[in-house]
Amino acid sequence: MRLYKTLILPVLLYAGETWTLNVDVQRALETFERKELRTIFGPVQEQGCWRTRYNLELYRLYKEPQVTQIIRSNRLRWLGHVWRTPENNPTRFHTFKNPEGARDRGRPSTRWLDDTENDIKILKIKNWQRVASELEEELLV
Repeated sequence: MRLYKTLILPVLLYAGETWTLNVDVQRALETFERKELRTIFGPVQEQGCWRTRYNLELYRLYKEPQVTQIIRSNRLRWLGHVWRTPENNPTRFHTFKNPEGARDRGRPSTRWLDDTENDIKILKIKNWQRVASELEEELLV
């Protein structure tokens, strides 16, 4: 478990705060995590027969948040960092600007900011800009 937390998880989560989590990516990440946890915890013997562990059993043994939850929390933390940068910072400018021109036909790709704002709505966070600004003031003091 220590190897998983120190070697595999950081590589898996590298730059994860910049990802948009569509259903396919989310499913692939969760599948990978469960596969690794099944390898670590091994099968269970019931009445003389071996079986693989169920997903709920894995998460009960692991007692840590799922990979997708970690990515979402890192993404919200990154949003606060970007919001606290100066107005003329290129990262802030490109994150919060409205893109020019027309989008391609069909369903538009999910933008990072849309995905992050959806996380904010799910968590019922109100006035995240004010909260991030107040956090900056606390850090400066």
